[in-house]
Amino acid sequence: MMSMNSKQPHFAMHPTLPEHKYPSLHSSSEAIRRACLPTPPAFAERFKQRRIKLGVTQADVGSALANLKIPGVGSLSQSTICRFESLTLSHNNMIALKPILQAWLEEAEGAQREKMNKPELFNGGEKKRKRTSIAAPEKRSLEAYFAVQPRPSSEKIAAIAEKLDLKKNVVRVWFCNQRQKQKRMKFSATY
Repeated sequence: MMSMNSKQPHFAMHPTLPEHKYPSLHSSSEAIRRACLPTPPAFAERFKQRRIKLGVTQADVGSALANLKIPGVGSLSQSTICRFESLTLSHNNMIALKPILQAWLEEAEGAQREKMNKPELFNGGEKKRKRTSIAAPEKRSLEAYFAVQPRPSSEKIAAIAEKLDLKKNVVRVWFCNQRQKQKRMKFSATY
């Protein structure tokens, strides 16, 4: 980020990536030249697709960068990774981040290819729970229960979960989300 008076970008200097750890960035003058070129939108898009394919969140990438021990690079926020992927960072910050994210991506993909256990690349190895997808018939049943009773008891939630073959917590969260959705709709209708 730039301050109002400063012409220096947030990443004022490109960090030096050690050649022995990241040989692909140093293997030829072509690799160095590519790393220093302006970040094409294609790299940001390719980075996002490959990150998603690896099953890693933006927040995981940001915190995993600190584990790579690249001089001058600590962890980055999820927001920074998001802004990189959506091309909303400044040009200088995009250029500064490209070799860092390229290095992380190569390291992460290498670990996956070799089937090595490198949890430090994936934020300490903690896996994020996958988003629950509720099928249409179950959703219609939940909506019918909600129309009758938007605040079911814990016992009723357990019974609904068992009947629909869903986890109790999934049903509980669905009801909470529906109440919030209803609240938002009611609020937006009044204003």
